[in-house]
Amino acid sequence: MMSFKKLQPYLIAVLIVAGGILVGRIFSSSRAPQQQAAQSKTGRQLSFMRVTNGEVQRVIEISGKASAVQKIDIYAEVSGVFAEALHPFREGSAFRKGDVLLRIDDGVYRNTVQAEKSALLNTLTLLMPDLIIDFPDDAPLWKNYLEQFRLNGPLRSLPPVSNDRVRNYIAARNIYTRYYAVRSMEETLAKYRITAPFEGVVTVSSVNPGMLIRTGQKIGEFAAPGAYELEASVGIGDAQWVHAGDHVVLESDDLDSSVDGVVARLNQSIDDDTQTVGVYIKFSDDRVRDGMYMTADLHVPVGDAVAIPRSLLLGDDGVYALEDSLLTRIPVDVVAVYGSQAIVRSIPDGTTLLAEPVEGVYQGMVVRKDAVLLRDSTTGAR
Repeated sequence: MMSFKKLQPYLIAVLIVAGGILVGRIFSSSRAPQQQAAQSKTGRQLSFMRVTNGEVQRVIEISGKASAVQKIDIYAEVSGVFAEALHPFREGSAFRKGDVLLRIDDGVYRNTVQAEKSALLNTLTLLMPDLIIDFPDDAPLWKNYLEQFRLNGPLRSLPPVSNDRVRNYIAARNIYTRYYAVRSMEETLAKYRITAPFEGVVTVSSVNPGMLIRTGQKIGEFAAPGAYELEASVGIGDAQWVHAGDHVVLESDDLDSSVDGVVARLNQSIDDDTQTVGVYIKFSDDRVRDGMYMTADLHVPVGDAVAIPRSLLLGDDGVYALEDSLLTRIPVDVVAVYGSQAIVRSIPDGTTLLAEPVEGVYQGMVVRKDAVLLRDSTTGAR
């Protein structure tokens, strides 16, 4: 019989082989669930949509402050002490067209005007005796004018002259010079009383009764409520879809419902600082106040297009489509991208697109028919 020492190498070899077989079985059993999981991953359903091109409602969100369409800044053209009119010139005070908004004390200047009118009256009086002798045919018109001359009334137009001789005769006596000097002073005198050019409300008042007002000083602001304009801006790319007459829905946190508006006009130049184009929206609502912050949804129709999730875009010009059970990258024309949506063109009707992004898909990937979940696309977008 062989001794234990001689059998020892053979026993070690047997143990090594048996251990290797056992380790191999354990490793194989641990890999089986991973292979099974991989198979279940490739076999799951993928969502696709069938493209139907049509008119897509592109919504452009803009914002700005409402401004009264009829709104003026009031400045003093003459100097003097502010004298309040019948109604106080205060914020919120309403005036009708033609009402006196405010008065500036004109006592001193009015006396100056009266003195100039008296000088004109004196000159006309001295003219009459010579005019009756030299031009008897024209004298009655000037006599009638002199009889109706009123120092406290507005200056009437001078009588017409029959020929150049009469005109030169009257001009030589300085009648025209004095007449137009008085007319100019009357125009200035009227500036001491400021009237409302339209029915509206005082929105800003910068003066108090008794205050000295200087020429060129801003007195306040006056606006007509009801009709407003919202000045907003859109990007250069979006401006091509905006046109005068487009319907707009305006909203504000201070209003319980929306307001309908219309795009009145677009600025033809681009703002250098923001690289945007000005859009002016006109609307009417008694609830709105001058300076109110508002947002607007501008619904712009885009024809022959389809709306897809923005996440489906491959770069800026491609999407995955299903062709003969293979995923294929096809080119698209991206019209607009906003929020989670993208509006694209140049996809033929009936094309089957991947409807949601899936990690691990690739160009040329085989898709089994039983893994396809198909639905129709929608052309509406927000």
